[in-house]
Amino acid sequence: MQCDDLRAVLDSLNSCEATDGGTRVRTHCLYPSHTQVGVFIVKFGDGYHVHDGGEAVREAWLHGRDETVMHSCLKRGASKYHLEVAGSSLVGKVDNRDWLPSAILAVANASAEAANSAVMRFSAAAERSLVERIDEALSRVFAKDKIVREYSLRGKSGKEHSFDFALFNGGEGQIIMDAVSPHHNSIAAKYVAFADAGSPDNSYLMHKFAVYDRPLARDDISLMQQVAEIVPFQSLVEGSKRILIH
Repeated sequence: MQCDDLRAVLDSLNSCEATDGGTRVRTHCLYPSHTQVGVFIVKFGDGYHVHDGGEAVREAWLHGRDETVMHSCLKRGASKYHLEVAGSSLVGKVDNRDWLPSAILAVANASAEAANSAVMRFSAAAERSLVERIDEALSRVFAKDKIVREYSLRGKSGKEHSFDFALFNGGEGQIIMDAVSPHHNSIAAKYVAFADAGSPDNSYLMHKFAVYDRPLARDDISLMQQVAEIVPFQSLVEGSKRILIH
């Protein structure tokens, strides 16, 4: 591909518009929702202030409501890229226009990283909560000796995997299950574990439950269905009884 053709493609990803918060430039960095990070440039004396307009915080709020976590992620992003935190915004200050590209890149990357870090922590907390609810639900129905928590299993590759739960009923009715949250790290990790679980020749019957309580993206569902049954939390007990009791 020729450079001129490539520039034409890349130019289509960029935009520049005047707003009340400053001149907004769309960058190539992405938030967890896969929307492009926008950075605002404001003339300030002889220099410029570059900020993210609080978009990292707004993006994180789509997934969680913990101000302490969000502020901590902002501070970490600001420290890494030598920025400041002003209210809910990340701000970079430069003395002249020659430093604007660096400031734009720093703010965009810090904003994307802060949002992704916060969402990852929200996702992990939600997953822990779901694990606790699964434990309560299973314990109400199945005897203690049927339930194994933090079940370790060596996969077909030889790698050791840990699953949130395993249910047993005379060997043939084994179920392994993991809580899954709508975050790419959770989906990726659980996919690998479920795909590797089982005997090398697939002769050993094993049911695999990926349990969720928050909506999963359609492509994530399609991916996980290749290696496990996608089970809503509300159907977990009935699904387990169908396999272990009936």
